[in-house]
Amino acid sequence: MGLGMLWGKPLVDSALSHSTQPFQQHNIILPRLDEKYYSWTQYGIFFPVLDEPFRYLNIVILLGTPSALAFDATEDDQQSPREHASVFSSTANTAQPLLKAYVIPEETHIQNDGHLLQFGKEITISGALPHIEVHGEYNQLKFHFFLHISNQVSWFIKTPVYDHFSLLSQYHGHIEYNQQRIEQKGLCSYEYARAVGLHSLIQTKISDQYKIPIDFFTHQIINIDEQTQIILTQANLINTPAVVSMHVRRLNQNNEVYQQVTFKVIAHHLDEFSSPSGEKMRLPKNFSWQALDEQGNEFFEIFATADAPFHYGRGRGYVSSFQYNGHFHQQKIKGRGYMEYINVEDQKSFIDDLEEITEVEI
Repeated sequence: MGLGMLWGKPLVDSALSHSTQPFQQHNIILPRLDEKYYSWTQYGIFFPVLDEPFRYLNIVILLGTPSALAFDATEDDQQSPREHASVFSSTANTAQPLLKAYVIPEETHIQNDGHLLQFGKEITISGALPHIEVHGEYNQLKFHFFLHISNQVSWFIKTPVYDHFSLLSQYHGHIEYNQQRIEQKGLCSYEYARAVGLHSLIQTKISDQYKIPIDFFTHQIINIDEQTQIILTQANLINTPAVVSMHVRRLNQNNEVYQQVTFKVIAHHLDEFSSPSGEKMRLPKNFSWQALDEQGNEFFEIFATADAPFHYGRGRGYVSSFQYNGHFHQQKIKGRGYMEYINVEDQKSFIDDLEEITEVEI
């Protein structure tokens, strides 16, 4: 989610007010491959809770290059920025996730109206809102889902140069691995972004020192029940929180957005994780979220433990799943969630609060 959340943030941002209104801008969901104004787009579909052994499924499609530090993977540097497409998809039990670059248009089939996005034999997304069909097949994993997209929208950014939103969705279908097929249904998230990037002006590669300095990003999704989904997000600009939010979405109800939100990593994994290009990153083992309402009263808090392998491929970062428990208003909650985590800050600066470390048991 959000490959450029801070791009255009200093401008007038109407994301907060639009997040409590029904979504009505279906016509902006286009790939925009040849536009001069917008230089990159992103499609994302996230299934935060699946049955064992899958736990979650993510599909992230990036068309173009966002020129943001946290999201421009160094191994993508071999292609022209505007002719580059990347697809990342994984589950908890996928030994080898899909992380593949494609040359546009030679290795893709992308309709200008966005009704078909096809990347080799691996990922195909077809249809138009509110009905989307998703098919995937890679590394012994197969899935086929039908999505019904609601008009419950969470805008993360809404400015003249950057739009990024998520639509609460329902799905049904199946997922298969090693001839084990499981039928699934529930809530998922459908995301889209379009933005003006540095590659709107510069057609050559950009070194890290000139990229938008987003150096920390986490995006997490949990389903509280069959009607309610929560999205938790933090993005840092030069080691300073710039966006921290909690979006509460319910079917057939208006969304709620909270900005008095705190994310804390309680303990990191002792071992650093290394990307294919050799970049090292410390990843969270235990963490918490807390949210306050407009009166300053705490109404949401969870403690979580990452409990699945971290898969590299979300920009320069990783994805995984976690178990959590806590409370939402007066209700005790526990379950599983999906997380994205990117941290390119000084890896030696982290100090774990060992007294707060607890393993979450569901």
